[in-house]
Amino acid sequence: MAGRRVTLKAIDWMAFAERVPPNQKAMFNALKTRSDSIAARLASLPEKPAVIDWNYYRTAVAKAGLVDEFEKKVK
Repeated sequence: MAGRRVTLKAIDWMAFAERVPPNQKAMFNALKTRSDSIAARLASLPEKPAVIDWNYYRTAVAKAGLVDEFEKKVK
């Protein structure tokens, strides 16, 4: 699952807004704002995560085998 790009479904906000009762418009607007900010943050992330320098961590971490365990879990 790591490294795969999340596919976002398009939301028809205009059609959604037409169905929202007047007393719930503020909550709807807050939802849309939150959704837009999450989508913007997701779009700003790189397509692929940064490559991990496992050799650096093998020399920096004192516990033997710990980095190897993490490397197996990541790959």
